[in-house]
Amino acid sequence: MQYKVLLVLLATACCFNYLPEVEIDLSAPPRQRWKESVRTVLTLYGYENSFGPVFQFHNENTFSILAPEDYITMANAIRKNFPEYSLELEGIVEEFNRPEVTFEYLAAWAYFHEIGHITSGTTECTGVLLSIGDQVIHGRNMDQYPGQARNIVLHLTVKKDGKYLGESVDWYWFKVGFVTLLKYNVASLEENWRFGDPLSKDQLLTFIKQGVPSLAWAYREVLVNEKLNTFDKVVSYLEQNRVACALYNVIGGTGKDQGVIISRDPFETYPTISLSSVTQSSNGYKYLVQTNYDHWEPDPEEDQRRTIGENLLAKMQNNLLNEFGVYAVMDTYPIHNEGTFYTVIMNAKYNRLIAFGQPSITLFDDE
Repeated sequence: MQYKVLLVLLATACCFNYLPEVEIDLSAPPRQRWKESVRTVLTLYGYENSFGPVFQFHNENTFSILAPEDYITMANAIRKNFPEYSLELEGIVEEFNRPEVTFEYLAAWAYFHEIGHITSGTTECTGVLLSIGDQVIHGRNMDQYPGQARNIVLHLTVKKDGKYLGESVDWYWFKVGFVTLLKYNVASLEENWRFGDPLSKDQLLTFIKQGVPSLAWAYREVLVNEKLNTFDKVVSYLEQNRVACALYNVIGGTGKDQGVIISRDPFETYPTISLSSVTQSSNGYKYLVQTNYDHWEPDPEEDQRRTIGENLLAKMQNNLLNEFGVYAVMDTYPIHNEGTFYTVIMNAKYNRLIAFGQPSITLFDDE
């Protein structure tokens, strides 16, 4: 059955956008590690159909609150607190070789999510955890803007000292971190935007100067830290690490009912929601759905993605209790929507990640 599901999913993949594959070697000199990723995007799509419009869009909509000295403050903090990441960012700047892409500018991108919580609220994302038998299947949709960022998405395989650590499908890789990750033999992870009370700009800059890492660097720490080698240890770490914006961590493990949703905030703490506490359906499975709103609150009328996902999973037939069934949920409008860049189906028990580059769709696409 496992192979049949894979064959169906792979056959379906011809309908989706191509996702270039790049291998990241964290044993290479830091300046060299991400250069191939930059070259891959620029060779395939050119700057004007990838990074160029994305940078322009977020200069106007995300970074509009930043003064010139703020870029310098963030750059100095990263150089002081994260010297390895600083060298990697410098290598990316070298590969771009464009006057507008400076270290200071990429320092702002490193804290894109944290800044974005102050200036915008347009992002969406959906995560699904389906517990069936002794495995947890993890569906992940990444939604953002503008559309040209689809051409920045890469499927990355990461290794260090000759050992393959895991995979990521991401467009934030040029922050030298991840918001979607499969750590082999341990866990599948996704970060989702959470609508909460944002820090002020001054508070955020204070956090950054104190060494609070970029949101995307938390998953990188999970990937490379050999002590974070079990599902429970990863959950504990992501419940306690310092954060500078509101977010959700959706995590699937390698065993039965190993799945949680962690709600985070810079100051408040919230209970973690676990598959182990969910009532099992009559067909013997459990599920959780996370979008961008707290589970203890109803979905907004204008955004019913979580409710729609839960209803679909509640009615799922036995022949869809697998990766294909989770994909079917993720590909249903409005879970797959105008801003969806990619869908990933992960299974940490089998170290499996299946990735689809997604086109934009609307409610009227089929009419």
